[in-house]
Amino acid sequence: MAKVTLYWKPKCSTCRSVKKFLDEQGHETDLRDLEEYPPPRSLLETHIDAKNVKAYLNTRSTAYKTHGLKDDPPTKKGAIELMMRDPNLIKRPIVVSGKNAIFGPDFDLMKELL
Repeated sequence: MAKVTLYWKPKCSTCRSVKKFLDEQGHETDLRDLEEYPPPRSLLETHIDAKNVKAYLNTRSTAYKTHGLKDDPPTKKGAIELMMRDPNLIKRPIVVSGKNAIFGPDFDLMKELL
């Protein structure tokens, strides 16, 4: 199995369930706390779909509400700028393997791509 990078928050139950899934699938994981080691801008620029920016945002975060993003959705560039300043805005976890990056707990997609 390939080694995967997991950008996560250790206290997040969804992130822990993805880590458990990856462990059960036999993947070695390089764990990166989103707050201490956020993903590089290049990863966000490569993988965020400009036509569906909301799918990459953590819509349940306080930061999402504070920035008023529900009423005024950002462009891809604007979203990435906000994410670089506040990684809590990034939908988590992010699983990266090779050229693939999966935002959020999409177990079917993980089975397919990893």
